[in-house]
Amino acid sequence: MSNHATRLLHQSMRLVSEHKPEEAEVILRRLVEIQPDNADAWWLLGRALSLQDRLQENVEAFRRAAELAPDRAELWETLGVALMRVGEVIEGRNAFAQAFELDNSSVNMSEYEFGKLLETQPEDPLLWFGLGVVLDLQGRHDESRVAMLKAERLGFSKRLYKGTSRTE
Repeated sequence: MSNHATRLLHQSMRLVSEHKPEEAEVILRRLVEIQPDNADAWWLLGRALSLQDRLQENVEAFRRAAELAPDRAELWETLGVALMRVGEVIEGRNAFAQAFELDNSSVNMSEYEFGKLLETQPEDPLLWFGLGVVLDLQGRHDESRVAMLKAERLGFSKRLYKGTSRTE
């Protein structure tokens, strides 16, 4: 990565951490145009889009990052969370499984991420289902069952979430 690209990436990281995702997005879009194979830039673009609640777009950015660096568990883990949030539960579970296969501690961050999201969205059945998947992968089956039951009580139905979209 060139010095200019490194500076742009660091500037974007700072902007994301300062909760200025719109400004970061402008820089990151320029960076992925210049360096389309930069997995870190795609991942950070996904974070910036997530902070703007542009969930479908963040899935595409995280997917691109994972495709570019398939050996990095943290990229698959982040993609798994994003996919769950848009209702693509089968693909999300597969992304978590890939992360877990690469590094069985990688899904610990997903557990934290779902927990943080559930603090502000406690009635979202997809978040409860995603937490259940992560707990199941960790072998914490009793806790997983509790999360899955909560998802069902909140209206989660496998018939509605076939892995393609939130609506059918």
